[in-house]
Amino acid sequence: MESSNNGSWSKYDKLAGLLAVGLFAGYFVQPIEAIIVAVVSPLLSPLAVWLPFSLFIVALAGTTGLYTAILQTKLRDNERMERLQAKMKTLQERVQTARNEGDEGELNELRSEQQELMQSQLKMMKESVRPMVWSLLITAPAFIWLRWVFTSPAAAVTPVAFFFPVIGQIAWTATVVGPLQVWLVWYIGASISSGYVSRKIAQQAL
Repeated sequence: MESSNNGSWSKYDKLAGLLAVGLFAGYFVQPIEAIIVAVVSPLLSPLAVWLPFSLFIVALAGTTGLYTAILQTKLRDNERMERLQAKMKTLQERVQTARNEGDEGELNELRSEQQELMQSQLKMMKESVRPMVWSLLITAPAFIWLRWVFTSPAAAVTPVAFFFPVIGQIAWTATVVGPLQVWLVWYIGASISSGYVSRKIAQQAL
């Protein structure tokens, strides 16, 4: 997972990308889902039984969030991206000034600079996909396993319902709105709330 300075992907990045595509297919292809579940279950099922399930989901979301935050910190050059954005903003202001003054010579030079900056931005955008690809290697199997737990009668890992303050007992598979069920809303909420903390931890640790 070494950092790439020229925007190109290493062979490991490409391999991770292919694997990520295969894992993502597990959302839609049942045989792939079955393979993922068979690999992940020995790791997650004991924890799901040992911890209160609502806490287990929070821990799972927090762990995957921290892993993603660490990858973003290591593989994404945020400072370089900010410098490019600042240069692009300054360049746009210079272009506007040259247009107002009718300076065609200056405009031609600035257009050349714009093209170079746009090429650099495209490379940075390509690099920014790398953390997402590597994070999918963990987040996709975890989420697919969690979905399987709630949709497969054979799972028998989680309780049917849990106690929620004010509301009381509520089924994990109860519909909140549209296709969103309670377990998915709980997982998304845990991911969002832990995401900020995870990024802070990753930035301080690295």
